[in-house]
Amino acid sequence: HHTMASPFLLGIAAAAAAAPPRRPHVLFILADDFGWNDVGYHQNNVSSANPKGYPTTNAAAGIMPTPIIDSLASEGVKLENYYVQPLCSPTRSALLTGRYPQHTGIGPDVIVINWPYGVPARETLLPERMKEAGYKTHMIGKWHLGACDERYLPTYRGFDSFLGYLSGAQSYYASAGDRNGTGANILPTCVGDSADHLYSSTFFASEASQIVRNHQKHTNGEGTDPAPLFLYLAMQNVHNPYEPPPDTIVNVNKTFPEIVDMERRIYAGMVKALDLAVGDVVSVFKEEGLWEDTVLIFSTDNGGIGAGNNYPLRGIKETLWEGGIRGVGFVRGTDSDIAPLPKGQTSDILMHVTDWYPTILGL
Repeated sequence: HHTMASPFLLGIAAAAAAAPPRRPHVLFILADDFGWNDVGYHQNNVSSANPKGYPTTNAAAGIMPTPIIDSLASEGVKLENYYVQPLCSPTRSALLTGRYPQHTGIGPDVIVINWPYGVPARETLLPERMKEAGYKTHMIGKWHLGACDERYLPTYRGFDSFLGYLSGAQSYYASAGDRNGTGANILPTCVGDSADHLYSSTFFASEASQIVRNHQKHTNGEGTDPAPLFLYLAMQNVHNPYEPPPDTIVNVNKTFPEIVDMERRIYAGMVKALDLAVGDVVSVFKEEGLWEDTVLIFSTDNGGIGAGNNYPLRGIKETLWEGGIRGVGFVRGTDSDIAPLPKGQTSDILMHVTDWYPTILGL
């Protein structure tokens, strides 16, 4: 059985039910290994983990500027009692099946790329249900839900298109195989220019922009509203390896000279690249006229580890302490009347990543 939708989020579904039969676009951005104390609005601020607003970091330890993410969060509802699984594959399976990973056999470990299993074929994934509801469905980024057989791949599980990588991690500059998910550097010329040496946050944001522009062009028939769009953007940032973005995005030594630990300094640049990519994608939604009818959901897949920071929560990714499983997350409703949400709100209602499945399908 699927989990119940969060009572708080049923408000969105109720708003949708009362509206005309238009459906909102859904942009779901999943950050990777994003620490509780690595989003601007949690740093040195009141949060559910820091009710008195004590300092949680300083310049030497790393102030993470995420003005775009902060701004979007302030235009919606910050989920301050929101839980995920402690690792990549289990959280991703919970999100896309609406079921705890214990029921799907995903976990407690992640899926290694050559292991002979994936999310069971009996599970109906969220994009399959979205397609039934008339959505165009696209996925960009990290899959990590099985790749031993093509029937486990995103385009067999409900996505119209997929660009990204199938494993748990790779170089941020090794996206050449991402166009067809092979991970190979040699691609036929028909799939376009090689993406090798492009930083993944730029590459993924650029693909998202192309999808949004093409969506408007190809689905806006004579006198009809375009089909609703479901875009699942599973960013690589800020999972290791810790590789600085190119200076054209952010020069980590010039921008964060006061951060003492070099790995943490690079990590700050990776957070900045994530923030800028989110901004680029939102900008295209606005340019193409989709933003007014878009529900934006932002989540991490688990707590931070390595150069990441979850203070004042105890523990890291891979643990069941709060630092591993209490996630950074927020939801921003539509600006139109399809699925609005109050702005500038914080919710302490308990929510788990499985709740997104029935909540999104209820829109």
